[in-house]
Amino acid sequence: MSDKVIFKNKPNDDEYIKWIEENSNGFVLNIDQTKDPSKIYKDYPKIHFANCGQLNKRPGRTTKKYFKVCSNSIEELEQWSLNTYNKELTPCRTCKKRGLLVAWYAEIKNLQAASALPLKSDIDELEECLTSQTDPEKRTEIETLIKARLAQGKFRQDVLKLYPSCPLTGLNIQSLLIASHIKPWSKCNDTERLDPFNGLMLAPHIDALFDKGLITFDTDGTIKISPKIDPKNQERLGISSSMKLKKIRSKSKKYFEYHRNHVFQKEE
Repeated sequence: MSDKVIFKNKPNDDEYIKWIEENSNGFVLNIDQTKDPSKIYKDYPKIHFANCGQLNKRPGRTTKKYFKVCSNSIEELEQWSLNTYNKELTPCRTCKKRGLLVAWYAEIKNLQAASALPLKSDIDELEECLTSQTDPEKRTEIETLIKARLAQGKFRQDVLKLYPSCPLTGLNIQSLLIASHIKPWSKCNDTERLDPFNGLMLAPHIDALFDKGLITFDTDGTIKISPKIDPKNQERLGISSSMKLKKIRSKSKKYFEYHRNHVFQKEE
């Protein structure tokens, strides 16, 4: 479900400013609209955190030379850039120092979600890359990735303590379980991203359904299935409306509420 918004040739910046205020954990592409796509500057489109001071300190942000493409999903913005300009994104230097990575984002997301890969071997490989890397910017990227990987490994271990098995299916083969964020990682602040109560250990197919908003869970843990999944496919997936999480912890309720209201696909 796309939430991408383009602010271009507006009479003023009011709509854009409102989006920034309502989506402070989102992301913004800053693009020079005076350039032919084939001649766009090599470091554009440039991606920023929505609350980046460098991005928002000047007036005329959507009315003059530049326009903005906004979303809460980095993947969506990356795909838009590839489709529109056939170019990968360049992170703002200020935002990169704050932890914004683009080229490795998909890898980070997979690590924070699954983390079934051996943590030590990942860290060893990254540290080996760091030792041989002399470019300061590349070193910063690698150091940020190491910190992210360590944090994601801790998140998985903390969630495993709460859920040593999938609370919906009962699967307890830990190497197969996915440490899934309830409130999506891209929508979280730093505290929420590491909060184990914002996590569930899920069987792989349940994680995929939950991540895409095709299922969610009511206040008592009962599954809610999106109308996008017809009864035949529900049967194939092994899910039914009678299924229920074994337990919803009180500290997790706010995250489940967010998922029901903002991630779950209620309509066909």
